[in-house]
Amino acid sequence: MRDEKKEICRIFSEASHFVVTSHQNIDGDGLGSALALYFLLRRMGKRARVVYDGRVPYFYRFLPGSAQVLSFEEFSVEKEPFEVLVVVDCSNPARVGRVEGFLKEARYVVNIDHHPDNAFFGHANFVVPGSPASALLVYELARELHIPPDADIATSILTGIVTDTGGFQFAELNQNLFAVVGELVASGASLSTIMYHVFRFRRLEALKLLSRALHRLTFDPVCGCASMHLTQEDFRECGAQEEDAEGVVDYGLYIPEARVSVFFKEIAPNTYKVSLRSRDDFDVLPVAHHFGGGGHQRAAGFKITGPFPSVYREVLDFLRTTVLGSSK
Repeated sequence: MRDEKKEICRIFSEASHFVVTSHQNIDGDGLGSALALYFLLRRMGKRARVVYDGRVPYFYRFLPGSAQVLSFEEFSVEKEPFEVLVVVDCSNPARVGRVEGFLKEARYVVNIDHHPDNAFFGHANFVVPGSPASALLVYELARELHIPPDADIATSILTGIVTDTGGFQFAELNQNLFAVVGELVASGASLSTIMYHVFRFRRLEALKLLSRALHRLTFDPVCGCASMHLTQEDFRECGAQEEDAEGVVDYGLYIPEARVSVFFKEIAPNTYKVSLRSRDDFDVLPVAHHFGGGGHQRAAGFKITGPFPSVYREVLDFLRTTVLGSSK
């Protein structure tokens, strides 16, 4: 069996021009991993660009290199040819938006991810579902390449780890992970700065939006399901952007008896992005798969269309049945 990590290192060593991308609605793991790869490739003397089909959320703009991220419109394949497309923290190429078209242009597609439902769409696939974050896989690649992290790489990788572990709430800070974090801090990453921006740096408009979601919070004590929703009107009236709803779903799990939190965000008329979070051993990924989505065991999501009352009822009924069935 081919060693995918070594194969990626071979591609990184032999090729010269790279594009790095991640999924739409980017989070700290996707962006942190992409930027870490950008700095890593630059350290190797390569030409690299980070291209993202969207806008970098304001609370991630503290990251080194975030100002160099190019939008899809800003990047022209004709003007800047590349050999390798690196897709990180993305289970399916459709999730990168319009950048998906770059797959046909690349000589190699490198897929680096930790989602359990990854489609293995690359020429080389370094996919480890048990990893707490894709950023940890980038860290492993840096070690394989014998490139010690500098402050930029360390900050990017640690941001990915912090984000996808929920500040180490969703993964045990065991001896191995503690050693990695220690090395990254010693290399120049500030854990307190990262924690502040990822979890506490929010605009007034975001807090107004959160208050509306919490006002609508409902809880079913029978199945332990908490639910919230926001409409497009809420965003307009609060002067908020889509990224201002980041983290809203987590508040449902503040309820001690809650096993699952579900958050409905209207992104177009009668179109909702649904986010799921869970704790303990309840797996929300099959719920997301049922509705055509994906993600992780404790964090998943999907899109659904229809009038809100019927959409809400359909999702909550299925979720309730699934939760109660898992308790038997």
